[in-house]
Amino acid sequence: MNDDDVNDRLRVTAEEYEPDRDRMWTRVSEGMRTPRVQAETVRTGWRIPQLGLATGAALALIGVIVFFGQFLGIGPVAGPTPEPPAAGPGTRSAEATDPASGGDAATGGEATSADEGGDEPDGETSEDVSSEGESSPEAPVAPAWLWTDGSVNPDSEEEFWSQLDLKVRNEEPLTELDVELRVAEGGGLESTGAWTTGDTWFNAAVVTREDGFLVYRWSLRDGAVLPVGEYTLAGQFNHGSGARSAAEDRFTFEAETEGGETGATEGDFT
Repeated sequence: MNDDDVNDRLRVTAEEYEPDRDRMWTRVSEGMRTPRVQAETVRTGWRIPQLGLATGAALALIGVIVFFGQFLGIGPVAGPTPEPPAAGPGTRSAEATDPASGGDAATGGEATSADEGGDEPDGETSEDVSSEGESSPEAPVAPAWLWTDGSVNPDSEEEFWSQLDLKVRNEEPLTELDVELRVAEGGGLESTGAWTTGDTWFNAAVVTREDGFLVYRWSLRDGAVLPVGEYTLAGQFNHGSGARSAAEDRFTFEAETEGGETGATEGDFT
């Protein structure tokens, strides 16, 4: 059999053959993947031409099958190049690792500032800010035209009886003056009276008990104007046996001048 006869037979066979494309391609692919078995050593010279002829015919047949397979649409069709998988945990994209992108190299997110929460200024906490608006109450500052004082009358330090003296000196005529004396209650505390050196201008003292105190209150008579001068107001009371401390006693003065200026003072007996 010569080469022309082989070619003619192959051509006729190819034209008449209707191959099972999937099965053929599978066999061809498996044949290409299967490692070739090393041929047995040829020991006789007459086998070499026969083996070469068979090998050439097999290769020619495979070539024709592959050619017609591609022509008829058999075999894998080249498609678009698949896209790389999306970055998952443990992977980094170029954007995430690019220092010029301004992002975090580990997360790919935008860089954030530690102060972006509106932290308090250095050295100042929210408690400091909230407490700035709160101030402890302070004693009122007496105006220049009003002076006051309180003391325990030295002649009244008896075993059962005491007197507290309040003094006021006004450099302006006063149309309003309210005076309050608060005596801390103790065993046997009872009021025995009150008086003032300005009876012409002051009402009689009003005495009450409030929140653990014996309270004396004086005020100017309606329409009275207290002239410039110095005046004394006193509260008298009995108390339990023995010496009494005035450490918890208090007094206040609130005044208004003819010109409408107001002022206040407060103090204790310590």
